[in-house]
Formats: sequence, C-alpha cells, structure tokens
Amino acid sequence: MSQPVPPAAGTRAIVLGGGGVAGIAWELGVLSAFEDAGVDLGAADLVVGTSAGSVVGTFVRHGGIAQAFAQQTAPVATTYEEPAPIDTQAVQQQIGQALAGATSEQDARARLGRLAQQVTEGQTGEERVATFSETLPSTVWPERALGITAIDAVDGSFHVLSAADGVPLPRAVAASCSVPVVWSPVDVDGRPYIDGGMRSATNADVAAGYERVLVIACGPEAPSPLGPWLDQSVEALRAGGSSVEVVVADSASTAAFGTNSLALSTQRPSAEAGHAQGSAIAEQVAAFWA
Repeated sequence: MSQPVPPAAGTRAIVLGGGGVAGIAWELGVLSAFEDAGVDLGAADLVVGTSAGSVVGTFVRHGGIAQAFAQQTAPVATTYEEPAPIDTQAVQQQIGQALAGATSEQDARARLGRLAQQVTEGQTGEERVATFSETLPSTVWPERALGITAIDAVDGSFHVLSAADGVPLPRAVAASCSVPVVWSPVDVDGRPYIDGGMRSATNADVAAGYERVLVIACGPEAPSPLGPWLDQSVEALRAGGSSVEVVVADSASTAAFGTNSLALSTQRPSAEAGHAQGSAIAEQVAAFWA
C-alpha cells in the first residue's frame, strides 16, 4: 500500500467495482436511483472503474446512466457471447495451484496472467473490443478524469489506464473486463492485459487524495494475496483524511445476480434490485455527496 495522500479540499471521486453482466446492471440501477434523487454524479473529479465498473464509469462520464439503465430492463441487441459454463470448483483449484508459492502480490497476479494466456476458446480479445465499441456510449475518452484498471498479464503490474495513455477507450474497457480463465487477455500496446479485478474488485485505493470517495461494490472482498482488498483500502483512505461512503450489494441484489453473473438473463433483475437499493439510500448518499 502506498502512503496516504492528503485529500484536496472539495474534491470527489467515484469508485465502481467489478461484478460481470449482473454487476453492470446493478450499478446502473443504483446510480440511476441516485440521479433520480438529484445526486450529480457528473461532478466527480475522478471516476475509477474496474471490470464491470469500467463500463459503468464510461456511462457516468458520458452522461448516459438513465439510458443505459433503461436498456438493462429492455436489452438491446449485442455481439456479446456468454462464456461456456465453467466448473467453479475446478477453476478455483486451478487458480489456487497457480498462486501457490507466489512471492509477492505482483508475482501472484503474473501467475494469473500466465494462466489467462492459456485460454484459447470463446470470444477473442479483438471480438470483445469490437463488442464494447458497439455498446459503450462513446468510443472517445471523456474530458473529465476516468481511470480504468487493468493488469499486465506478463509481469503482473497494475495499471490505471486513462486518456493520457493513448489506448482506445473500448480496448481499455475490454482489457479491464478480461476475467482470467474465462476469457483470453486483451492486447494493449502489444502486451496482454487482464481484468483489473485481479488486484482488487474495487481498487478503491486509487482514489487516495480525494476529500470524498463514493465506492459502489457488488460484494464484500476477502483478504487476498493479489492486492489490497476493499476494507483495507477504505481504512487507508480514511486514515489519509478522506471521507468514504461504501455501498455494497444487499441480499436482494445478491440474489438477483444468480449463480452466473456473466449471463444476460441477470440484467433486468439486477438492474431492478440495484434501483430499489439505491432508492432506499439515495437521501443518505446525496447528503454525503453534497
């Protein structure tokens, strides 16, 4: 963990975590409810998106939350292909074996990266870049700061991609969403990249130095050998002087995610559950944000 950065007065950040297709829908539901209550999400000085959160963060920055939420309850045609069902227990065992003996968090991530590079089935990285080119509200980076997290699959280094890196926005998002073992990595400047959630599902510590930080997480995070988990990051943010508001999916929302968060069938129930949860806490969040 880096040393805490003193927060800049009046600055605000939104952190959006990973959670698959269901997570995208749920976060859009939550944020749509916040906007309905008058929360100005566009006022954020920084938006950080990991995996599903990278998709939602793009909608936040391009002012498309309401429209995107509507599409979750009446899905539009997409070239997205659900990955073949996986044996969760077998995958967990495979990942556990890959991580055994890791000497550092970065080494652990590099081991996952090597595992990801063995995937040869399903949509290719280029096909997924094309899908995001079709479904994102814009293929152009927004003017206001948007950080998209991803991991170099070769050396395990963590990156927060932004407009300054010169990587096309759909490619950055596709890289952030490349779940290892499920999908192959996405090439970024000639190197394979995988899901930023392989460091942390939220990477909330990226928002260090902001006075107020709103974190939207699809679930709690357990201690991990890959990087700082949510509670650890929140503790560090608060120790550094930031005020932090954390919204974690409630039991109804978790039930809506079902057993396969990558399935398109999760969109509508997750979006509706997110909107219900967001509506219930909107007044509290509005007070925090204002």
